[in-house]
Amino acid sequence: MIWFVSMRYLLAHARQSLVCVAGVLISVMMFITMSSMMQGFTDKFIIETVESSGHITIHDEPRQSETPLLQMHYPESQGVLVLHGSKPRDTIRKIKNPTGLMLRLRNIPGILAAAPVVNGDAIATYGTKTATVSIYGIDPRVHLQVTTVGEDLIEGSFDRLSTTADGIVMGWGLASLLGARLDDQVTLASPTGGRTIAKVVGIFQTGVTPVDYSRAYMVQSSAQTLLDKKNIINQIILRTSDYTQAREFAAQIEGICGYKTESWQEANANFLKIFRIQQIITYIITGSLMIVAAFGVLNILIMAVLERVNDIAILKSFGLSRNDITRVYLVQGLVIGLIGSALGLVFGKLMVEVLRRIPIQMEGLVKAEGLLMSEHRSDYVAAFIASMIVVLLAAVYPARRAARYDPVEVIRGAH
Repeated sequence: MIWFVSMRYLLAHARQSLVCVAGVLISVMMFITMSSMMQGFTDKFIIETVESSGHITIHDEPRQSETPLLQMHYPESQGVLVLHGSKPRDTIRKIKNPTGLMLRLRNIPGILAAAPVVNGDAIATYGTKTATVSIYGIDPRVHLQVTTVGEDLIEGSFDRLSTTADGIVMGWGLASLLGARLDDQVTLASPTGGRTIAKVVGIFQTGVTPVDYSRAYMVQSSAQTLLDKKNIINQIILRTSDYTQAREFAAQIEGICGYKTESWQEANANFLKIFRIQQIITYIITGSLMIVAAFGVLNILIMAVLERVNDIAILKSFGLSRNDITRVYLVQGLVIGLIGSALGLVFGKLMVEVLRRIPIQMEGLVKAEGLLMSEHRSDYVAAFIASMIVVLLAAVYPARRAARYDPVEVIRGAH
């Protein structure tokens, strides 16, 4: 009985009902589309950064410097100390016994591989062009176990690093800035006075702009000579079984080795904050669309109640209770929500597929050949549930208003 009356009233206002369904459809479709777009950009950056740079990095410094003498006299952790005329100590920063440390780390459950790195900055010159480059001195065989940069090569090979004197593999962006190509010779100079002529034996493209425009790889011994860091290892890069757990692994490893240990989440904290803000903005916009759709449902149902006052009185005189009348209008809101949400999911999926195939050149924080769309089942579920909740809440007021009508007063007022 309730379903029959509800559907009869709903079909009696077919145009208005279709407008309500369209509003819900559009809001759900935009929720899925915008969420997929924002999540696609985030996933691309995270995956490419994690895979090309490693999950965890151990640095050649402690988490924070401590001075026992000052702590003895000034135990307050919030105290402010100013020292004048102090001279920095000339100490060589390095990771002590990196081989032994890596053996210990490889025995930790969840640590798949560890690779030593000597890292430093240099100036690359090719012809009249110069660029700052971050040199990574690596053991190619071991390093390719902790990162996937070997899979990102677009020219040359990492194997040539071991067979070419002072060979270098550089990012696509860096090579473009210099105008260098495969087998060209690039002059490298370090701040410590080291200088060499390196042959380009490979060019990689990860899709992450900060990496592609600044990083280059050399054999460890050649990099140590260039950077004046003979027999020094200042970083150890680790690969874990689950990159999402990198923060927990980093805390455990830092307690073991005593060196500052950064997970990829900590190293890219600023970018992750930006992505979080983008996600919040997306939810605000799509939430606003849902609220607008809910007001459309609210207005249509209020008008339906006002037009059906006499019918409501007759239904009550036939024995329908207040709860029954409430259900009549809640069912109308439920039907509008179900149809609009279901169609919104379908059109949202279609929109994602259409946008994914649009050939748009993108180069900013990441480089891509089209719009980055990433679908998650949770987004579809969230869109459906949120739209249903909003529509049902919008139907509550008209339903309660219809239930409050007294049939005696309505009939008396009609005469």
